[in-house]
Amino acid sequence: MDPGDKQTMKSETGKIPVIIGVTGHRNLRERDLDDLKNSVRTGLESLRAKYPHSGFAVMTCLAEGADQLCAETALEMGFEIITVLPMPVDEYSEDFEGDALRKLKELTGKSSKILIAPHKEPFREDRDYLYRQAGIYIAEHCHILFALWDGVPGEEGGCGTASIVQVKLRNLARETAGEQLRRTYGAVVQIVTPREGSGSADAKAGEVIVHGDESISDRILRDTDNYNKDCMKNASDVAEDDKIRAVYAASDRLSIIYDIWDRRVLIGLSACATVLTMAFLLYDEAEWHWMILLCGAMVISLFAINIFTKLTRFNARYVEYRVMAEACRVQTYLRTAGISREVSDIMPWNLQVAIPWVVRAVSAITTGENTGEKKSILDTWILEQQEYHKKALKKAELQLSRNDRMVTAALIITIATYVAALLFEVVCCGMLSGTSMFAPEMNDAVRTGFKLCMGIFSAVTIFANNYYGRLALPNVIDDHRKMVMLYEEAEHEIADKGEDELLLLRIAEDELYENANWYAYQNKHDEGLGI
Repeated sequence: MDPGDKQTMKSETGKIPVIIGVTGHRNLRERDLDDLKNSVRTGLESLRAKYPHSGFAVMTCLAEGADQLCAETALEMGFEIITVLPMPVDEYSEDFEGDALRKLKELTGKSSKILIAPHKEPFREDRDYLYRQAGIYIAEHCHILFALWDGVPGEEGGCGTASIVQVKLRNLARETAGEQLRRTYGAVVQIVTPREGSGSADAKAGEVIVHGDESISDRILRDTDNYNKDCMKNASDVAEDDKIRAVYAASDRLSIIYDIWDRRVLIGLSACATVLTMAFLLYDEAEWHWMILLCGAMVISLFAINIFTKLTRFNARYVEYRVMAEACRVQTYLRTAGISREVSDIMPWNLQVAIPWVVRAVSAITTGENTGEKKSILDTWILEQQEYHKKALKKAELQLSRNDRMVTAALIITIATYVAALLFEVVCCGMLSGTSMFAPEMNDAVRTGFKLCMGIFSAVTIFANNYYGRLALPNVIDDHRKMVMLYEEAEHEIADKGEDELLLLRIAEDELYENANWYAYQNKHDEGLGI
């Protein structure tokens, strides 16, 4: 294998798959099949062209009719298919016969993943319940839902196409008590599919109607595609078979890259502002008239850096990729603890609204992932995270201490310069006595020197405050202290009560809420700085 191919393979492991869910009628009319297949193909081609850096997968139950038609079309186009079964395949195949049964066996053999849908709602003893759970899983884990549907409303709580469309659009899954509110962002692309004997029999087969907020859906897919593009440009040295760990490695690496770029931009802005202040003082006080050219250059530089920052979104990418990395970290923790809950189910509301693409991404990468063998969380998570936050706390405190020393030194020098200027005016220039010790020209030269010193050190103080203030160090320190306390308390509770699932789930939720708080003050501080 060529080394370049190997690196590409590594970068691919950290990408987020775009998942297209499928729901649809079973009893398709023979005369509509070509129109329906063309509409499905056109829809998939449009998505692939619009989001060229992403890989796509079609998720389906492989039910007779629409599901199998979409799966066959996807395979012809080179898409992978993910099969979500309502029950074990041997039991499921009892509902099939003839050509449909043959296709079920063939398509399951070509599926990249096959999983049995977990139960989202309180258990009932009937097959319709199991079919509904498979539909809910697809609706909640897909970015876009293709619905081969006649548009006739279905009953609430049902297992038919119309009911699953409503799950996608309005989150109508009857979840267990105590679950987080969850937004199921994503459009439903209805491909009109008439049925004999219904009011839709005369409708035009294959017509496309989009339901839901298409702009939000496009934003989610665009942000996902941009992330995938960044993965391709910044290939990680870590190749992971585990999708969640691979995405964690990629998003962690990307967040570090964009944090470095963001700090460079901030240094550039602060440095230009400082030089501009100094140049103007020299132009005005020292009458170095050529400094006006330097002032102009700094103004142009500030404008250019500001435009560059808005176009590249370094800070936004750093913050969002950091949230993604932490979400993957918590998801790994839940799997290690043997807990089947997904991070997307317990993501804080402000993150769901602010960066919905991250929530969709976590849902996508957990599709078909098993919890695996349960391990002790005390050693693999609690103590490790406790030590991490202790080290991070110490580092942030040292940064804050250096910042305070720099700002304090600049302030002391500024005050000393002011006191020296005051004494000069009183003692040497005769402010009180009216008698000057030096000639007027000398007095003016010394005054200019004092003004320059005060202006320069004031500019240095502003630079330090802007740069270190951007890091929001007091908030960072407070967060790390709270997390150290959380993991110390968790250690004590585990020692007393063991690794109780409710306790471990609460720790995961607290970690996500701290991540949400960090996201909020990072954005708030940057808005205050105009970045």
